[in-house]
Amino acid sequence: LIGSVTLDLTVTVDDITTVTLDSRGLAISSVSLDGASCAFEVKPETALGSAVVITTPALKKGQAVKLAVQYETSSDSAGIQWLEPSQTQDKKHPYLFTQFQAIHARSAIPCQDSPSVKTKYSATVTVPKELTALMSALSTGSTESEDSKTYIFDQPVPIPTYLIALAIGDLYSRDIGPRTRVWAEASVVEKAAWEFEETEQYLVTAEQLLTPYEWGRYDVLCLPGSFPYGGMENPCLTFVTPTLLAGDRSLTHVVAHEITHSWTGNLVTNHTWQSFWLNEGFTVFVERKIIQRMFGAPSQHLGYINGWKSLMDCVEHFGHDHEFTTLDPKLDGIDPDDAFSSVPYERGANFLFFLERTVGGDAVFEPFLKEWINQNKFKTVTTEGFIKFFHDHFDPIVPKEKLDEINWDAWLHQRGMPPVDMTQFYDQVLRERSVALADRWISGDLEGFASSDIEGFNTPQVVAFVERIMIEKPAGLPASTLEKIDSLYHFSEKKNSEIRAVWYTLALISNYEAVFPGVEEFLTEQGRMKFVRPLYRRLYSCEPNGKTKAVELFEKNKNIYHNIAKKMVHQDLVRLGATLSN
Repeated sequence: LIGSVTLDLTVTVDDITTVTLDSRGLAISSVSLDGASCAFEVKPETALGSAVVITTPALKKGQAVKLAVQYETSSDSAGIQWLEPSQTQDKKHPYLFTQFQAIHARSAIPCQDSPSVKTKYSATVTVPKELTALMSALSTGSTESEDSKTYIFDQPVPIPTYLIALAIGDLYSRDIGPRTRVWAEASVVEKAAWEFEETEQYLVTAEQLLTPYEWGRYDVLCLPGSFPYGGMENPCLTFVTPTLLAGDRSLTHVVAHEITHSWTGNLVTNHTWQSFWLNEGFTVFVERKIIQRMFGAPSQHLGYINGWKSLMDCVEHFGHDHEFTTLDPKLDGIDPDDAFSSVPYERGANFLFFLERTVGGDAVFEPFLKEWINQNKFKTVTTEGFIKFFHDHFDPIVPKEKLDEINWDAWLHQRGMPPVDMTQFYDQVLRERSVALADRWISGDLEGFASSDIEGFNTPQVVAFVERIMIEKPAGLPASTLEKIDSLYHFSEKKNSEIRAVWYTLALISNYEAVFPGVEEFLTEQGRMKFVRPLYRRLYSCEPNGKTKAVELFEKNKNIYHNIAKKMVHQDLVRLGATLSN
């Protein structure tokens, strides 16, 4: 990308003579302050990128200035993925998309790349005429020339830099509600429109739980398969993975999650990445409340059940004494991507669930949620600030002996699993059939099973069935049992990504190499880190041929993955002992 950024800055202390911006891999050609050229120095790169130190005339407190930077991004920018036509669904045109969370905006824009800094933004983007540009902002118009088109955007709500987003491709749209629209390539857009048809209902339910929606539009862009996350909550334009297109709307809870971020994370933002649980923990907690209101409490609780298993797996991966298993990890000098896991999501949501139970249930806690949003919207928040806000609200109305049951230090700082086993509070009704069926397979008696065993199971129930087997049989099942399961339930033939992922996981821990072709196909057609990271680890550990297969497959696929996914899978395999090329 070639362009410029103009930063509107207000001086907060007297006699400032330098401005420092974050960058990574940017070629900066010039800097000016209010039109006058400035000297600048790009410092050596660290794990967090390169500081750009700009020398300015002495600036006084309260002074407003415009700092303009001309620059180019690099071809291997951490936050931008460039796709050849062959890597897109329709294989006609190139494609670009950004992913700036956590600290990758600095690889595309010289900026103050911290969630503590929130800003409005406007942008103009010029692209070839046959392509469409979208951003995490409202479209305010466009102009055309003979061979190009310029799109104009405005985001009037202050956001942190990680929520700036850009996508450029051969894109088409379908309206699915009065303020919702789906974007995708031509061959995908109808499927995506059908899959995400419930988006407006999710949005209305979230507004009932929280406060009115502040962002004007809520559009969804279904990206190519290399997108490394399930979704990304870019304001006005959520990015989602095509792995959600199951054909039965069974995986669209991810949209409920991203919609919730419109309040928790986007309006009320964690001040630092150390407090990331205030973003994702709140979002999972409210997402499951949306599921409760739309589909019932048993569905909400099944989400908690499966999430607890995800948390157990994450703690096992890091180690029970690892700093990253806490809700308030120390991240000084550490790339937040290295700490990314289900801990802030699931431990955070369970902590809020525990707090809700402690103070008297949802009728007492939900008004507090609304107050939290109303009092903190457009601001950034800290864990210490949340504790004070909680006590200011509940100390006058909840008995002291109840509040004394909250061990804040243990929930926030104790390593390993949470200090309270929350599974005792989960409604198990939807899981009971899954557990009963799993226990029959675990017994070793292979008689009496039928395809109808899982009739009526939803996706989380199938996942719970397979995960029950893995909990009770951590070394897996015999090949004969796996063959029988697959012959009846046809998991290897499913297009549902969650079912495929959990089935391949069970097969690989069982050293069942018959699934290698399916695993290879799955790891080649998509790059969602939720799936590719654990599956590469499991594949590498699968005896006797998994090590060779995992290395060969990653070397073949690494350049189709997003840079973030490529980096993290590389790290995972090296930690297991793999030798990989750079």
